[in-house]
Amino acid sequence: MFISILANMSILLVSLYGYLSYYVNYNKFHSFLKDKGTFFNSIFVTIVGIFLLYFAIEIGGARYDLRFLLLAFTVKYFGNKVTITSTLLLMVIRLFWGIDNHTPIAICYSVLLVFTLPMLKYIVSKINSDIIQLLILNYYCLLIGNFLNAIIIKNPLRDINIYLHLYVISTILVFVLYYMINDIKKMQKKATHDYLTKMKNRSEFQAKLEVLQKKKKIFSLAILDIDYFKVFNDSFNHLVGDLVLLEVSKVLLSFEGNKINCYRIGGEEFSLVFEEINFVEVENKLEKIRLAVQKINIDEMLLDGEVRGITVSIGVSHIKTFSNIENYISSADDALYKAKENGRNQLVVGK
Repeated sequence: MFISILANMSILLVSLYGYLSYYVNYNKFHSFLKDKGTFFNSIFVTIVGIFLLYFAIEIGGARYDLRFLLLAFTVKYFGNKVTITSTLLLMVIRLFWGIDNHTPIAICYSVLLVFTLPMLKYIVSKINSDIIQLLILNYYCLLIGNFLNAIIIKNPLRDINIYLHLYVISTILVFVLYYMINDIKKMQKKATHDYLTKMKNRSEFQAKLEVLQKKKKIFSLAILDIDYFKVFNDSFNHLVGDLVLLEVSKVLLSFEGNKINCYRIGGEEFSLVFEEINFVEVENKLEKIRLAVQKINIDEMLLDGEVRGITVSIGVSHIKTFSNIENYISSADDALYKAKENGRNQLVVGK
C-alpha cells in the first residue's frame, strides 16, 4: 500500500515540477501552450491521471489513487474547461481499464465532479487564501469518492483505514505542491520581470512581438526614453535615478491592461505594446502618459532651489504590415530619435 502511495506522490511531484519548469525556462513553449492551452493542458492532466491509475492501491478489488488531488489542483490552476475535459477522458480510460463492480463508482464520481467541482471552485474563489481553497477542493474530491464507496460497496469499515491515510497524505501534499508552485512562480518572475520596476523585461518584450507577428495581429509599438536621464544621475545620485525610474514605471503600469503591455527594455528606455487598439486612441493614450510623467514631482531632485522636472520622448510605430521584429523596433526607434532631435518631451509617429 505504502509503495503505491509513494509512487502516486512521486508522479504528482515530478509531473508538476517538470511542467512548471517548462513555463519558467521556455518562452516559446509557454506562448505555444497559451495559444492551445485547453487541449494540451487536458492531455497533460489525463496522462498524469493514467499514471496515477496504473499505480493505484488495490484492496479487495477496489482501486485507490491520488487522482482526486490532481483534479483539485487542475480546477484551481487550469480552470473548468481543462478539469471537465480531463475528468471525462479519465472516466473513459477507466472503463477501458476493465469493467467490474467498481465501475459504477468511477462513472458516478466523474459525472458528479464534472457538474459540481466548477461550482465549488467559484464558491471557494471568494476565500483570500489559496492554500485554504486547495484544501477545500482536495477534501471535497476525496469525500465524494469516500461517499460513493460507502453507499455502493457498502463496506465502510474496510475503506476507513485507507481514507484516513489518504486524508493525511493529501493534506501534506497540498502544502508541498502549493509551496513548490509558489517557488517556481517566483523563479519565473525573476526571469521575466525587471528587478527594480517589477515591469516585464526585454525577453518578455521580444516574446510578445514574436506572438503578435505569428498571429498577424495589428498592433502599435511605442518606445519611451526619459529625457536627460544621465544628467539626473550626474547631478544627484543613482538612488535618485532609481527613484525616477520607479515613478515613471508607476505611470506606465497605471495604463497597463488586457491589450496594453508595458516593458522596461533598457536603462531608461521603456516600451508599450498596444494590441488591436485604434491608432488615434493609441496616440491619445501616449500623450496622456507624456503629460502624466511631466507632472511627477520628486522633492529629492532639487537643483538651484527648484525641483528638476521629468519628461519623456516617445516614438510610436503602427504595425499594419508584417515583416521581421527588428523592423518594428527600428521604426519606433527612428520616431523616438526624431522626438529627441525636435526638442524632446514630445510624441512622434513613425512611418
